[in-house]
Amino acid sequence: MQMYSTVPSSVFFDRDLAPLESISEYLKEEKGLTYHEIAVLVGRDDRTIWTCYSRAKKKRAASPKSAARIGNVVEIPLEIFKNRTFAPLESITSHLKEVADLSFHEIAVLLNRDDRTIWTCYSRAKKKLVPN
Repeated sequence: MQMYSTVPSSVFFDRDLAPLESISEYLKEEKGLTYHEIAVLVGRDDRTIWTCYSRAKKKRAASPKSAARIGNVVEIPLEIFKNRTFAPLESITSHLKEVADLSFHEIAVLLNRDDRTIWTCYSRAKKKLVPN
């Protein structure tokens, strides 16, 4: 069994799913990983991954998967989700801003989110890094 260390940014393009639901669905369906393997990769409990995957499946039953944007795709390391201080979207935004050196607008287009949402997520992540 091959372990995966990244997911493509296109996984997060569908706004119907929360980021952790998107990761769970992608790794379970596209890569064939077990709930436990996914949980280890993202630093969560197996039951959390099962819940996220189940929610994704219910949402898919209500509305089919929207087409992923073709074009610029950035690999997102799964390691960033292990820091539970940050919400998943905060982790993604911080990584894309600081490591991939993308603008807020470029991140927003990549993730199919509003520019202001991306700015807010990044701002919240930065505030969490500042000691009280």
